[in-house]
Amino acid sequence: MTNKYCGLISDPTGPFRDCHSKVEPMGFVQDCLYDVCLYQGNRNMQCNTLTAYTAACQDKGAMVYSWRSDQFCGMDCPANSHYRLCAPGCSATCQSLSAPTGCEALCKEGCACDTGFLLSGDQCVNLSQCGCLHEGRYYKNGQVFYPNGLCQQECTCNGTMKCQSFSCGPNEKCEVKNGVRACQPVGKGVCSISGDPHYNTFDNSTYDFQGTCTYTAAQGCLLEGTHLNPFSVVVENEKWYAMSSAPKVSVAKLLAVEVYGNILILRRNQIGMIMVNGILTNLPLSLHNGAVQIYQDGSNDVILTDFGLRVTYDLVYHVTVTVPGNYRGKTCGLCGNFNGNKNDEFLLPGGQMAKDVNSFGAAWKVSMPGVVCEDGCSGDFCPKCNSKKKAVFGADCGIITDPKGPFAACHHEIDPASYFRDCLFDVCMAEGDQKMLCRSVAAYMLDCQDFGVKIESWRSPTFCRE
Repeated sequence: MTNKYCGLISDPTGPFRDCHSKVEPMGFVQDCLYDVCLYQGNRNMQCNTLTAYTAACQDKGAMVYSWRSDQFCGMDCPANSHYRLCAPGCSATCQSLSAPTGCEALCKEGCACDTGFLLSGDQCVNLSQCGCLHEGRYYKNGQVFYPNGLCQQECTCNGTMKCQSFSCGPNEKCEVKNGVRACQPVGKGVCSISGDPHYNTFDNSTYDFQGTCTYTAAQGCLLEGTHLNPFSVVVENEKWYAMSSAPKVSVAKLLAVEVYGNILILRRNQIGMIMVNGILTNLPLSLHNGAVQIYQDGSNDVILTDFGLRVTYDLVYHVTVTVPGNYRGKTCGLCGNFNGNKNDEFLLPGGQMAKDVNSFGAAWKVSMPGVVCEDGCSGDFCPKCNSKKKAVFGADCGIITDPKGPFAACHHEIDPASYFRDCLFDVCMAEGDQKMLCRSVAAYMLDCQDFGVKIESWRSPTFCRE
């Protein structure tokens, strides 16, 4: 045991020497040794226990001497603040402009605001960026809130408080969510993209589009005059190379989401990583003060925003885009316009109806320099699956539609017929490739789970074993 690791806690001449008589150190030493050994000296696990012992000592009023450095257990502080071993327990805030009386004796390790800055919530800001007081409560600069509990008045703090009459928009209800009362969306729309690619739109219309370019799957449209946040979801497709055949099937290669000024890119098979504004970063990740969360959930990478946009990608085959109900009639792209009408999905960017699926898909193509791609097929040029192959591959895909099978509980929520057709087509085009079969079945499973349906176990040692 050396002072590099856990010995620092019990060292009779070390930084905690004045604390030993007030807080028994050996229990902390044992915890520290366990953590360091468990992680084989990696991740600076000793820092956690040293921090805990520091807090325990300061709670008892014991003096703790400096033990951190830039090379050892350095503490990162937010903008406009700095580390202090003995920071005052109460600091000057935007609400009070000075520290409350009686706090001078309190001393805790932590971050303190730089000279000239005040606490606004958990951030240190310049006095000019302080928020507002309204009916005895403090609100951060830029914060929007609804004070009467009925969403009949909207107040905004921008240096001064401004309130105006307000009412929730279409498909919204005034409710409390995460402790905040605001206009919350009612319902949601889910668009599923899988396989070659097969599209099931927000309005539950299905179609196939085999383009291998980059396309706008969904974006916010006609948002002027609303409080809805703009977003876009772009999918790049590529050919699926089965082991025994020429590429006839295309699948998702890349997913890009633009929201809150950030461009987030997930790439096929790039597990545990995401590109954020051109920089490759590990998951999980929180952006825009927590408004965007990116994490792994089972086989999917998930991008979730505070306004209800949820995008998933299994990094191979299946993409879903979920938008909250207040975006009804306010989306466009290959996932449709979310207006409840299945018969007007194929709208071009200008608002006109497309003459066919291919012209519709091609119209939503995003230009990518140097990329050579195809906008799908039409008529006799589309690949077909003959009846003999259908009989062979239909037996495996039949697990989706089997009324006594593992997906039976989902049949009343999501019609399995289109998923069965998609599975049959993709597996046929991939010449029976088992990975394609399993991805296709899993696409139905994931969509069912999105609707809260419990799926029975469907994998086995002989069928799609993990």
